[in-house]
Amino acid sequence: MNKLVLSLVICFLASVLAAPLEEHSNRFLPPLDHEEVHDEFGQFALRYVTAEGTVVSERGRLVPAPDGADYVMVYEGEVSYIGDDGKRYVTKYTAGLDGYHAEGDHLPVAPEVPEVPEPAPAS
Repeated sequence: MNKLVLSLVICFLASVLAAPLEEHSNRFLPPLDHEEVHDEFGQFALRYVTAEGTVVSERGRLVPAPDGADYVMVYEGEVSYIGDDGKRYVTKYTAGLDGYHAEGDHLPVAPEVPEVPEPAPAS
């Protein structure tokens, strides 16, 4: 019985010591640079840089709504970060009256849809 308990304790200690160590994360550090400007209408511009190399910039501005009676806030911005593979990834986006659009070399792109020919009229 004692040999069994001792064997189990040794196996447990070996598995704990063999576990990979957590990498130190910079994600909890405050931004290195932060700029933000607002106006009385809610329009804004912001930019910040994190300790891990992420750069975020965004701008929100009011544009006339299609009905001409109101205004709508539209956003445009860019996020760049360094991936686990060491490469820098950049995503540019807009959000407004025509929806949300993002672009970046790392994002998937839908294939082109071929045009379907019009059927011949029935005689």
